[in-house]
Amino acid sequence: MSGGLILSIQDILNHYQTNDTEYIIAQYLLNNLYRQSITITDIAKACHLSEASVTRFSKKLGYEGFSEFKKDYFLMQLEENEMELDLLARKEKQPINKLLLAELQTVSDEFNTFINHFDPKQLETISKKIQESQRIYLFSTLIPGNITMILQTVLLNCGKEAIYPVDGRKQHEIIPYLKKDDLVIVVSLEGSLVMQKDLTLSIINSKASNVLITQNPHMKLSSLFDTVVSLGNHDLERTGKYKLLAFVELLGNHYMVENKKTQ
Repeated sequence: MSGGLILSIQDILNHYQTNDTEYIIAQYLLNNLYRQSITITDIAKACHLSEASVTRFSKKLGYEGFSEFKKDYFLMQLEENEMELDLLARKEKQPINKLLLAELQTVSDEFNTFINHFDPKQLETISKKIQESQRIYLFSTLIPGNITMILQTVLLNCGKEAIYPVDGRKQHEIIPYLKKDDLVIVVSLEGSLVMQKDLTLSIINSKASNVLITQNPHMKLSSLFDTVVSLGNHDLERTGKYKLLAFVELLGNHYMVENKKTQ
C-alpha cells in the first residue's frame, strides 16, 4: 500500500487554514472517498474552484497531473477496504470485552514468540550502521511509517540527520542522490513496500547501504538487502505494529547510549 495521497491529505489537515484551496479540496476528498468515479470538473464545481486550481493542487502534491492524482485517489479506497476486511475477519458473535481480551491475548502470544527468538545482536548491528553513516533515510508507509518516524525523532535528538520521505514519489526522487556513506532503512512488515520492485531495486542498486526491518523475512527480494532484521516469521499482520514499536524503542535507546559514549 502506498499511503501517498492519504499522507498528503494528513499533512494538509495538520497545517490547514480553513480558506486554503488545499484544505477545501482535501476536505472534499475525505467526504467523497467512496465515489465510483471522480473528475476534475466534479472537484472544481463542488469546491467552487477553477479546474486549473485543481490541477495545481495535484501538481503541488507531486503528481504529474490530475490523471496520476486520480489513481492514488482510488488506491485510498482499496487501502480502506483492506483495513475493513481485516476487521471483519476478526469480528465474531461475542461481547466486545471478550473480543478485546482475545485480541490482547493474541498480541501477548505473538510477543512471547518474538522475545524467545529475538537476537539482541541485531540492535548492536543496526545501531553501529547508523553511527557509521552520515545520513539516514527511513522508508515506510502508513502505520509502520508513523512508528518509523519515532525512530527519526530519536535520531534527530541525537544529532543524526534522519529523513523520512512521506510518500512514494518523494522516495523515488531521493534515491538518485543517495551516497556511499548514507544508510537506507526500509520498514515493511508484510512486504508490500518491498514488493514495489522498481523502488526496492533502485535502493539495492544505489550507492547507499541498506537495512530491511520486517516480520516476513522470507519474502521475495528480501535476500537482496545488506541486512535483514526479522521481527517474526510471517506472523499475524495486525500484531506486527506492536513488535515494530517495541523494536524501535529498543533500538532508539541502544543508539542513544552508544552515541553518548562517542561524545
